[in-house]
Amino acid sequence: MKIIVTGASGFIGRALCEALLNRGEDLILLTRASSKAPRHSKASVVVWNPEDSDSIVNEIDGSDAVINLAGEPVIGKRWTNDQKQKILESRVHATKIIANSIKKATHKPKVLINASAVGYYGPHGNEVLDEETGPGNDFLAEACKTWEAHAMRVEDFGVRVVRLRIGIVLSRGGGALQIMIPPFKMFLGGWLGSGNQWMSWIRRSDLVRLVLFCLDHPEAKGAINAVAPQPVTNKVFSMVLAQVLSKPCLFPVPGFALKMFMGEVADMLLTGQRVSPKKAQSLGFSFQYPELRRALGSTLNPHDE
Repeated sequence: MKIIVTGASGFIGRALCEALLNRGEDLILLTRASSKAPRHSKASVVVWNPEDSDSIVNEIDGSDAVINLAGEPVIGKRWTNDQKQKILESRVHATKIIANSIKKATHKPKVLINASAVGYYGPHGNEVLDEETGPGNDFLAEACKTWEAHAMRVEDFGVRVVRLRIGIVLSRGGGALQIMIPPFKMFLGGWLGSGNQWMSWIRRSDLVRLVLFCLDHPEAKGAINAVAPQPVTNKVFSMVLAQVLSKPCLFPVPGFALKMFMGEVADMLLTGQRVSPKKAQSLGFSFQYPELRRALGSTLNPHDE
């Protein structure tokens, strides 16, 4: 297949491109900076301008699939007004250009797999959320709604659309663990606030497998939660992580301290969602890492596998 990938240089994109290339797919990697894109003899790198509505029509035309992972990271910087605008525009703008390009293409792709996030649901308590649950109304939920709305436009052109609502992605050397692990290594690790907030997570290898599953199965469409079937509270996550690292986890990180240092981002960390992968499982997808301890153990201590 000829597959267009945006966000190929990112934490998820790198692993996905490697898997696609191992399958023998022909990739076109859309990037704003060619120096950051992965290099491979079977992958073409195209520098695109998300401000130019016609910049990728030629690449989209005749492709079999588009996988859109482009976007400014949500965690890592304070949510100033400027940063919020970057988060919103980087996702919405890219999706809008892709949708417009698909509309203009003579030979349209069969499927658009568009990344979204479980932040779509907004803050929740203990209730289990599936793909039928409605959206929240905080900043991240509003961003996800707008993001998904532009992707859904492509259905009008006869293209199958998958909206992957991705949870916390676990893997060595990047993502959430890159932020979580250092305090534990300095013997300062602990749960956040009450620790009762739910964390819906997925090992990166399972996320890549789910994307491939959605490529290969025409019945996969609409919203699909990309999370493992066993979410845990933040306190449980923190204690399991500490055990895998052989470090203590004795005290909480006060919520007020998080808000002082991280601003509005802290609200996202102190609340959460208990999300179910109901649709993925009903379609027949099987998780290799459904349980947190095994997922973290195989990620951080591969010899434990």
